[in-house]
Amino acid sequence: MLADIDDIGSLSIWIVFGLICALVANGRGRNPVGWFFIGTLLACFGLILLLVLPDLKMQEQKERQRELETRRLREQLLKERQVADQRHGNVERRLGAHDQALGLDTAAAPALGNGAGAVPPQLPNQSQWFYARGKERLGPVSAETIRHLLQAGAIQRQTLVWSEGMPDWIALDATTEFRGDSA
Repeated sequence: MLADIDDIGSLSIWIVFGLICALVANGRGRNPVGWFFIGTLLACFGLILLLVLPDLKMQEQKERQRELETRRLREQLLKERQVADQRHGNVERRLGAHDQALGLDTAAAPALGNGAGAVPPQLPNQSQWFYARGKERLGPVSAETIRHLLQAGAIQRQTLVWSEGMPDWIALDATTEFRGDSA
């Protein structure tokens, strides 16, 4: 009879471990029925094993947060690309209008080796000129560009110009360099 009580006590302890494992397993995103049997068979070792294994609910929550963050970042990147494309289009339109006003085609000019721009650098021996359009002072540009602007009608012979070494701004037709150029 005493042996029966010991057997019932042992069985009840195993069942208690099974129930504890089932409850803990349910809270950690694992199958409670399977862990009930594991807890019943392994008792304390089953509970330790369950606690050592990763929490599936926590992993699932982290994965959802990661997916939401990824989606948010993709949407932000898409918006930034749209804004950048719009700005690029605005810059292209403005450059096109500027080129048209100057009578130039900088889009067809060869790009520099580093892609810094389409306007070639001034050579050291070339003089650099500034010219006036209304109250705006533009430049520096090469003498060749001034001639091109004059031929295209973007500037007139009365346009004020200045270059280093000149005391003041003077009309284009008053300079020795552009006096013989035709409009």
